[in-house]
Amino acid sequence: MVQEYGAVLSALRGWGNVRPTEGGWLARCPVHDDRQGSLLVLAAGDGRVELDCLGGDCDPQDVAAALRLGPENVVVAPPAFEDGPGWLWPGYVPAAGVTVIDAEDGTSALAVALDVAARIAQGGTLPDGQQQHRQARTVLALASPQNAQRMTELLTVSGPGADRIEVAEVLGGRGGQRGIRLPGDADRLEQLLRERAPDLVVLDLMSLCPYRMPVGRALRSLADVAARLGTAVLAVREASKRAGWMAAYRAQEAAQPAMAAAVHLVVAGADGALALVPVHTRHWTVMGGLQFQAPGHRPVVWNSRFPHGSGQALAWADVRRRRPASTNARDLLCSLLAAGPVPTREVLAAAVAAGLAPRTVQRARQQLGVVASKTARGWVLSLPDRGPSGGGAPVGDQ
Repeated sequence: MVQEYGAVLSALRGWGNVRPTEGGWLARCPVHDDRQGSLLVLAAGDGRVELDCLGGDCDPQDVAAALRLGPENVVVAPPAFEDGPGWLWPGYVPAAGVTVIDAEDGTSALAVALDVAARIAQGGTLPDGQQQHRQARTVLALASPQNAQRMTELLTVSGPGADRIEVAEVLGGRGGQRGIRLPGDADRLEQLLRERAPDLVVLDLMSLCPYRMPVGRALRSLADVAARLGTAVLAVREASKRAGWMAAYRAQEAAQPAMAAAVHLVVAGADGALALVPVHTRHWTVMGGLQFQAPGHRPVVWNSRFPHGSGQALAWADVRRRRPASTNARDLLCSLLAAGPVPTREVLAAAVAAGLAPRTVQRARQQLGVVASKTARGWVLSLPDRGPSGGGAPVGDQ
């Protein structure tokens, strides 16, 4: 029995305090501060287990993700709607309603959505390894005049199935002089979808939102159209300097029951990878998330499971939110000088690489009380509790 559950026991021993119990084991829960060993692990056969946290009432999905255990090791109830229409990607994209992929500035939710859509269009293997039971589906990518070219370029370098996605430039307003805007052009959008009857629609939610109008109104209007037609919509939303919202705030807004059926976030993963992590699903749960990278020219290549549970996704997104340059400069100095004095030239080079101006670094140095001193190897910078007392030349003057 122990040999059959070797992978599970190995993961549990990493947290210590594993002891056998009737039908399984007790171990420390990796999700909450557990010193007693309150995680009940029950053998379910075929090397898989059921997870039940008795001390912190932790989500089994978060526990499994923290232990880096996938569906091959953990019993997961199959996702299912209550009187619903089914799935395009089980556990992630329902066959009707709006699924939102949200991301901070600097990451491409659109590239992720188009990669998922291409796999659905081809009827091939989905990002988490699931095999589709149905062959190719019809996928329509709606574009405004401003983002049609970007969609086409992303599809050109995407994987198999991208050639099955049609990019349609949709115009609205009087005389069709601009891209569609919601809720004003909701009737025009509904008419188009009734005529084309696609299985899946991909669009950029921000391009449908008029200037200065809350994006929630566009999302609600889109959700109403999808509900009336029974159509699956994969909508992406990316932060901008003008928006200034944290991804966590936007995800919570989109998670309102009347709006999105599912919301996923693109967040920082391990080893420099990004990850698609579910933060809200209606009537079902999924395990953890999926990591991806962009090697070479390919926008998205899925490679592993996200090592943290979905419960931490919002916190990760908040950490990555857009911050003032002065905050980034202070963090850079603290990180560089934490281990001791560093040559000024190296600090300046790191600041340039991070896109920080010398004046911004100088202000951050003054705020932190960073000390500059002259040594045999030239000017060095150090934090006030590590370096010598006294003044020195400013950062930008060495």
